[in-house]
Amino acid sequence: MKQILVFVLVIAVVGLVLSCGCTGTAPQSSQTTSGVTGAQQATTISTTAPVGVAATTVSSGRVIINEKINLPSTANKKYAFEDYGFQYLYPKDSFTISLNSDKPVNVLVIDKADDLKFPVVTPAWNTDLRKDQWDYSPVIPLFSQSNVLTKDMTFTVKNKSKYILIIDPRYSGNNDEIHYDLKVTQN
Repeated sequence: MKQILVFVLVIAVVGLVLSCGCTGTAPQSSQTTSGVTGAQQATTISTTAPVGVAATTVSSGRVIINEKINLPSTANKKYAFEDYGFQYLYPKDSFTISLNSDKPVNVLVIDKADDLKFPVVTPAWNTDLRKDQWDYSPVIPLFSQSNVLTKDMTFTVKNKSKYILIIDPRYSGNNDEIHYDLKVTQN
């Protein structure tokens, strides 16, 4: 009788562990471009709640990214849409990016083909493009906003491709850690 009770208990624990693993969220990308090793990246970027950063509201739709990050101001954070179940983004696909940051950051959505160019690009301040805009040439973003603190931004895909969302605080003039709350919703 004792062996049957132990067997039932083991089956219940295994079932509980398997059911908890099946209800997890989409994978979170921890990719950065700061010239550090993988072990250093894991200790540099944490997912603790930002101090003094309020939650943002997002439009109705499916939330695909919901993350609070502490990011070194010398690095950027990339979110590949394919890591969140979108092999491709198609024309007329629409997403809302809700960001609340304690220091200004640049928000870009680039084609995956431009990802190899991004680490070597030095953005230049260019008000000819738009008022208050960083220019990431030769990378041409599908969407970009400069010096964002708190904002809900919507973009619509024009061409079928693989895309990456980038949060870039490197040129905000800060040398401290950046704390931000990010939600991306598929409209």
